[in-house]
Amino acid sequence: MTGMDDGWATVPQGPGAGPATEYAGGRPFYGFVVGILVFDSTTPRPPGDPAHAQTFDFPVTYEVVPGFSANDLRHYDPSRLRPVLEAARRLEERGVHFVSTDCGLFSLYQKEIAAALHVPFLGSALTLLPLLQLLLPASLKVAVITGHTAYLTDNHLTAVGADLERTAVVGMENCREFVRAVINRGPNLDPDAVRWGMLSAAAELRDREPRIGAWLLECPNLVSFRADLVTAYSLPVFDLIALIEMSAGGLELRRFAPRYPTK
Repeated sequence: MTGMDDGWATVPQGPGAGPATEYAGGRPFYGFVVGILVFDSTTPRPPGDPAHAQTFDFPVTYEVVPGFSANDLRHYDPSRLRPVLEAARRLEERGVHFVSTDCGLFSLYQKEIAAALHVPFLGSALTLLPLLQLLLPASLKVAVITGHTAYLTDNHLTAVGADLERTAVVGMENCREFVRAVINRGPNLDPDAVRWGMLSAAAELRDREPRIGAWLLECPNLVSFRADLVTAYSLPVFDLIALIEMSAGGLELRRFAPRYPTK
């Protein structure tokens, strides 16, 4: 079986007919839509975070990358990718349709990891940057909130085709709770403190860059608080969960029928 196989074999029965389905074997379990690579850590993960399974409306599975952390994603070094690729292939063997991650800094290796797999690699919310910049008026920028500005470099942005001139960045390094719980891997997390830290960072960036057309959360640890950002600025907020849900939606077996009578 390939990584795209979900345990179903379908035989079309003609126009308008539903597929006749038989079950194919080969694995001890089936039905995962997305496989997510996670760091070897015990950082708290509230709902909204990709590492919390109840974030999703479809089945996901996880694979820990042993001994790997955000520090391994700060600078380009393909020699560090071996444990990542091995973990991603283990997810493929479970039949996932997509492989994703729990850190936006994987953008640095988006092309390399995607080329090594047999299913699409949704490595980072930053891959949405070129699309958002294409959709927005040329006078507006995409505002990126990252975990730490010392970690996110221009290389992470250009690796996915982002226009640096239309990208504004702010980090969470001034939020003590975020640094303690996420960056330094603390044993617990105060959601209110992180929420206000994110909103403070956003306000700082908005004062500096008033021409913002959309927000992008590079750090998946912030997605749990995206609704607060939408409420504060009435601007669209994009993140890794949005990318994963969009990709999964491409596989949804959705069929359309008339909902209202035609005269």
